[in-house]
Amino acid sequence: MTAETFDPVLLSRAIFEESNRVRVEHGLQALARMDALDAAAGEQATYLALSQTVGHQSPFPNEHDIGERITHVGLATAHATENAIMMPARRPDEEAVRDYTYAEYAAFLLDGWMNSPTHRANMLDLHVNCLGCAARLSHGIVTGDSTVYATQVFYAKTEKELFSVKGR
Repeated sequence: MTAETFDPVLLSRAIFEESNRVRVEHGLQALARMDALDAAAGEQATYLALSQTVGHQSPFPNEHDIGERITHVGLATAHATENAIMMPARRPDEEAVRDYTYAEYAAFLLDGWMNSPTHRANMLDLHVNCLGCAARLSHGIVTGDSTVYATQVFYAKTEKELFSVKGR
């Protein structure tokens, strides 16, 4: 994974897979992926990359917080939480023998989230059953100074919603 060849879809998928690996490792159910949650996560990740900040608020209409972003993508307001992170896109110079793979970088991001009590609580929330992920790259002023902004959106669909999604 390099700044020149960065693929946000590949990293978003790797974050989703790593998130489920971590949840299962902790004895929890894997989460279902939802396009609408990917879109909500993408809205925030894009804002974070453009503003080069990290947080859970946005100045855009209908996207001020996670509740509005969930509604904006067509989901009912329900139990939803969000993790956001910004991390350097490159390995530290002393470790820069090769670039990260998408899976390695996703694990790097998950380590950051899991080392924060509030983000860890969101990751290991027993009440959620769906997840959306997004990642964006922002180039800094100095050449080679790139940062990844990633967002996870956790959501609790009702049994009725899950049943209708599965087409039964």
